[in-house]
Amino acid sequence: MKLRFVLIALVLLPAIPVAAQQAKIAPLPVQPSKFIDELRALKAGNPKMSPADLVIEGNKLLDKQGMNFSISLDQATCTKIRDIKQKQTDPNAPVRLSGALKSVEGERANLALPDARVASDECGGCYMEIPLLQITRTDFITILRGINVRFEFPANFSTVRVTMPDEKDPRLIKRSWSIPERLVPIGVSHDENVLYLAFKEPDLGELSLAVFTEGTFELATRAEAEDGGKGQQFPSASPAPGRQVRFIRWGKTFIVSYLEPCGS
Repeated sequence: MKLRFVLIALVLLPAIPVAAQQAKIAPLPVQPSKFIDELRALKAGNPKMSPADLVIEGNKLLDKQGMNFSISLDQATCTKIRDIKQKQTDPNAPVRLSGALKSVEGERANLALPDARVASDECGGCYMEIPLLQITRTDFITILRGINVRFEFPANFSTVRVTMPDEKDPRLIKRSWSIPERLVPIGVSHDENVLYLAFKEPDLGELSLAVFTEGTFELATRAEAEDGGKGQQFPSASPAPGRQVRFIRWGKTFIVSYLEPCGS
């Protein structure tokens, strides 16, 4: 079954021809990225490759495919998805989403979005995985048939966020990052611009994901992420739920708040 909802505006980089946007034969598909699978295959096929060389080759894959981000849907949309699932003969059958998008020029384009998933009780809500190249609070860039496309960030979308609260007043947020899913922070840069995350896949333990406050991200080594020493985790002092990790590096103290991975 399909659930239709309207997204906001889209900016095309480069622009998709108007004829393609208006075609009603089939919506443009948003295909989940295979970046992690291909990165693991690259490492398995080259066991002697150094972490630094794996980062170089892995970033080439990332530039082409983007990385899957778990995009959470608002409560109203989740309620519709759950209602559809309850009425299905097969409760495990996917609920397909389609979005009608409008360009800044006023033209419209239809998208076939990845299947909606209902999260476990530990995480709650529902989500879909969209390959991204960049994400901010106002927009994101995904890939459609090899073309980079920028969308305004819809009000009914949200992502997992990691924040850096002020040391004197935890209610004040100095920095924040959107991350692909609930991953553990393992480092922060001296200028507080880059957050480093650990991969959950054991075979990618020598790597990290560097996420910039500008919304871009790239692979880095684990050693780069832990430059200056490992962080110390402790219960969150912030009003928001979750945990915090303290990094003491270069004579400075950095504290970041995050949600623990589901099932941890």
